[in-house]
Amino acid sequence: MRLRNRLAQRILVASALLGLLGTLGASVLAIVLGVDAALTHGIRMSAALVLAPQPSECRTTPGWHFRSPDGVEVRAFDLAQVGPGTPDTGPDPELMARLARGEREPSRFYLPLFHPDSAWAGASLLKLAEAGPCSLLEFRWPPMHERATVGVWVLVSAVLFTMLAATLSTFVVVHPLLQRLRRLHRAAGMLGATRYRSAADGQDDELGELSRVLDTTHARVQEDATHIEAQKSALERHLADVAHDLKTPIASLQLSLELASTTPTEPAAALLRQGLEDTVYLTSLVDNLHLACQLGEGVDPTAGDPRVELGQTMERVVRRLQRLARLLGLTVECSRPDEALWVRCNPTMLEQALGNLLHNAVTHGEEGGHVVAVLEDAEPGRFRLTVLDDGPGLTAEELGRMGERGFRTQATRRRATRGSGLGLSIVRELCHRVGFSLAFAPNSPRGLRVVIEGPRASEDAPR
Repeated sequence: MRLRNRLAQRILVASALLGLLGTLGASVLAIVLGVDAALTHGIRMSAALVLAPQPSECRTTPGWHFRSPDGVEVRAFDLAQVGPGTPDTGPDPELMARLARGEREPSRFYLPLFHPDSAWAGASLLKLAEAGPCSLLEFRWPPMHERATVGVWVLVSAVLFTMLAATLSTFVVVHPLLQRLRRLHRAAGMLGATRYRSAADGQDDELGELSRVLDTTHARVQEDATHIEAQKSALERHLADVAHDLKTPIASLQLSLELASTTPTEPAAALLRQGLEDTVYLTSLVDNLHLACQLGEGVDPTAGDPRVELGQTMERVVRRLQRLARLLGLTVECSRPDEALWVRCNPTMLEQALGNLLHNAVTHGEEGGHVVAVLEDAEPGRFRLTVLDDGPGLTAEELGRMGERGFRTQATRRRATRGSGLGLSIVRELCHRVGFSLAFAPNSPRGLRVVIEGPRASEDAPR
């Protein structure tokens, strides 16, 4: 508001000053030029009127002069005999100098500011001949106070009119501009808010462009706010999942260790099996959380064009899970081609995804069950990795939702309280990022079949 007020005041003052200067300049110029032109023509007419009734007296009487009823005085001089003169006894010296320079009818005004002692308002010379008693006429006229007063009032009226015109022009020109600025100020103050109201300035100028920029910025801020809110909600769900997933295995592990140390009669094998299972789960959970954060931050699994040998990776994962499988009463086996099978993916991320698949099959299997991972060539230039188990299996509806974050089957919810579907959701996301297909299907006669297919890669990255 202060800026708008200062802007209006400055424009008003500038308009008034410019108008005043223009009025004064035009008035002075008009007066000078008008009076000079009037004097030029008026003196000739006056000379003709004055000399018409008494031409012989002027031409024969040296020092002839005449005074009109209005106080205008006419004096005659012999141009050949007149000297430089003085204002009292002869023509005005300045007018004589101008006449000598070739000016035919020089005139001069005695302004009170510069000639306070002068009894005349002005003087003018008229050259009639080169010599003779009436060859040079000097006209002098007294101050005209009444006309000066009228001129002053006319000038004052012009100044007042100029001020009024400046005020009206300021209102007419500046007021719409200030209204546009006020709307832009209001829109900028509500930028990003739900109650944002656009300035709706569609004019094709800088302010209209600023209005459109504000609308675009508001839309971008709203979009970013929605994205941040979604990330906040996802983070809250993620932290809730982490707290839920960590609480159960830690409590179970603590209980197993306490029983193993305080109750010697308790079978140690069952306690060790539970402790190992919890430890494997915690390790997998920590790795999954780290990988989920990387994928959530947009880390590209194919950045740097990495290569990983899929057969060796699968064997490492199987060996790591075989001890847990034996304690649970299951077997874990794998089959791979003799030749190396390379794929394009981050090695750590791919190994963690395979571990999630096999760990899911082991932990959901039943005692005496089997888990098999088979790696083979699907067709030239492609591979197929199949993970089979003979667990309880899934319904058609549950198969369609496998890999969704937070989804757990009904059987899983009854058998175990821990887990949030994080592992399989990471497998699904990683396959999508690197261009692998992922499919879940029932295994015959029972269990689950998971198939991953994708393109093979050369051992060395292209240079």
